Amino acid sequence: MAILLLLAVATIYAPQLLAFPYKQRIGTGTVYAERPIDPRIASELAHAEGLLRASPIYTGPLDRSLFLTDGGWRWRLLAIQSPGAFAFRRPFSSAIVFNRSDIAADRVTNGRAIGGIRTLSGVITHESTHIMIANHVGEVRSAMLPTWQQEGYADHVARESSLTDADAARLRKTDPAATALVYYDARRRVAAALSAKRGSVDAFFAGG
Repeated sequence: MAILLLLAVATIYAPQLLAFPYKQRIGTGTVYAERPIDPRIASELAHAEGLLRASPIYTGPLDRSLFLTDGGWRWRLLAIQSPGAFAFRRPFSSAIVFNRSDIAADRVTNGRAIGGIRTLSGVITHESTHIMIANHVGEVRSAMLPTWQQEGYADHVARESSLTDADAARLRKTDPAATALVYYDARRRVAAALSAKRGSVDAFFAGG
C-alpha cells in the first residue's frame, strides 16, 4: 500500500512518469505532449511570456514543464481533484498539466457548454502566474490567499476570461454558482482592487 501511495505522489509531481510520447525543450521550459508538438507552440509561449512580463512580479523566464493532454486517461489520472479545469499546477511544483489541448488552434477545452474554451497561450499565462505569485509571496502564503485573489490575478495577467459579458449574464440566470462565473467575477474584482491601490501588487496581496 505504501508503495502504491508513493507511486501516486510521484506521478502527481512528475507527470512525465506517464510516458508522454513527445517532448521538446523550448526556451527555459519543456513541453510534453500526447501528440506531435506543433511548432506554433513557440509563438504561443512567446505571447504568454509577453503577458507575464507586464506583471510587476515578473522576475524572468520560468523553468516550467508543460504537459499537454487530449483530456483522456492521462488527464483523468492527474486531475483527480479538478477534472473540469482547463489546467492545474500543484503547490511546490513547476509542472503544469493541461486539459484537451490544441496547439494549432491555440485552444484548451474542458467540455463545458458555456465557458468551456480558452486560449492555450492564455492558460499558460494563467498557470504560470500562479508560480510567479508563489515565488513572490511564498508558497505557503500563496496557498492561503483567497480564491478571488489567486485566480483573479492570474486571469488579470492573462487578460482573458472563459466568458464573454453575455455568457456571464446568461450563466447568472441558469447556473449562478458556476466555476466560470467565480473566475469571471474575480478578474473584475482584482482589476478594481488594483486600481484602488494605484497598481501596487504588493499592497493588493497584503490587504486584498
